[in-house]
This record gives sequence, C-alpha cells and structure tokens, in this order.
Amino acid sequence: MISDPADRARREVENGFRQFAHCLELIDYYLDPERPFALRETTILEFQRLAVDGIEPDPGRYRTLPAGITGSRHTPPPAFTVAEHVRRMCDYVNDNWHDRTAFHLSAYVMWRLNWIHPFSDGNGRTSRILSYLLLCLRLGYRLPGTLAIPHQIEADKTHYIAALEESDSAASGDLVDVGPMEAMLKAMLAKQLLSVIEAAEAR
Repeated sequence: MISDPADRARREVENGFRQFAHCLELIDYYLDPERPFALRETTILEFQRLAVDGIEPDPGRYRTLPAGITGSRHTPPPAFTVAEHVRRMCDYVNDNWHDRTAFHLSAYVMWRLNWIHPFSDGNGRTSRILSYLLLCLRLGYRLPGTLAIPHQIEADKTHYIAALEESDSAASGDLVDVGPMEAMLKAMLAKQLLSVIEAAEAR
C-alpha cells in the first residue's frame, strides 16, 4: 500500500479518472433499452474498489470495524448491519425508480451511502459517482458539460457537507429529507450544462 502522501494523492486522482470512466461505461451500457437498470451491491462495491485500488488493503469490501465521520455528529451504524443497510438502499432506489424524480434518487443515494459509511475509505467518492450514475440513467442520457457534478463537489465540498448534515439531522428523527441535497444537485447541474452553452458561444 502507498505510504507517501504525495504518491497517495496522485493515486487518488488516477483512481478518480478510472472511477468516472467506469461510470460513463455503465451509463452507455444501461441506456440500451434491452438492458434495464437495477441498483445492485456489486455496482457499489466496484465503484469503491476503483476509488481505493492500490491505496487500501481491502478494496471493494465492506468495513468490519466501527466508523466515525470527522466533523460530523452522525455515528454510522455497526459494521455487522452494513450489508443489510446497503441492500435496503438499493431496494429503495429500485422500488421508487419510476415514482421518484431523478434528483430525489440521486440525492438519496449520495446521502444514504454516506450515512451508512460502509467502507473504511472512499465512501464520499463512491457516493458521488453513484449519485451521478443514477441521475444520468433516470434522466435517460449521458449529461453533457465539462465540469461534471462529482468534480464540482470535489473542488468545493462546502454545500455537500452542509446538505449531508441536514439530512442526517432529519434521519435522527426518523425522517427522510434530502431536499437540501436535491437543491445542491440542481444548482450544480445548471452549472454543468451552462458550460455547454459557453462552449457553443466561444469563438
């Protein structure tokens, strides 16, 4: 495993490109009407494996120890409940695929995966790329634009962290409220699509 901070940072960037490329491959694959999409654990595990490959000793596997989130009041559930929580998250997405909006489903998995915190590392990166996958597939096309939503969040996590905290607070009262996360995604999608307009107007 990588011990040098500079080498680790470089590997994280390289893994991020691989993870995003895999996301685009999945979007193109499942946009074929002959291949209906359903969210599975295997998809999530593969995204996390790509995020931490060469960095963590057990990529693509759930954590086996308690987890904490730096700067958050939320305590993730015990390790032995992780797999069941992830399955329920997948069921929620699949059961509500046609009844909930693209923004809701995208926001839900971004929050819920962070809430579960199923991995020893790479939870945020995995939640963000999974969210983007669902947004594109629920809308029915690969979103254009040069600054994709996951990259915007990576550049500035301020609104992302605030939205997670608000949803965590709601969950402590047994409520599912991802409204702030939905609002953030809408604003970021607008910025992503604006880059298409700006490119079209460039001389």
